Amino acid sequence: MCASVFLDIEQAFDKVWRQGLRYKLRNNLPDHIFLILNSYINDRYFQVKMENTLSQYYPVQAGVPQGSVLGPLLYLIFMADIPTSEDTLIATFADDTPILSSDTNPIRASDKISTTPQCSTILARTMESRGEQL
Repeated sequence: MCASVFLDIEQAFDKVWRQGLRYKLRNNLPDHIFLILNSYINDRYFQVKMENTLSQYYPVQAGVPQGSVLGPLLYLIFMADIPTSEDTLIATFADDTPILSSDTNPIRASDKISTTPQCSTILARTMESRGEQL
């Protein structure tokens, strides 16, 4: 039997903590790749148009750029250090994260998921990115 939890993190790309992402990029990639990706996420601004009126430019405070191949890749790098467990499988694609477990007994399969650290880690990161606490 297989038990699963499917997580779809709302506005995941908009909620990435940039300082944390930069830390992971700097510590896991060669310097020249880090510099390119860092320049891609830094100094970004947005402007709102309402009918014929444009707002001033505002700095983007969080998140990764969307609409390119790099957005999901940067999000995956940010989430890559979710704790793993021998009893579960995590299979993240962009902001969709299934956590799977199997056992001959469906109750044990379900228990493996409910006690795994991935669920609490994802919940904690989501709440942290929103300025909330557990």
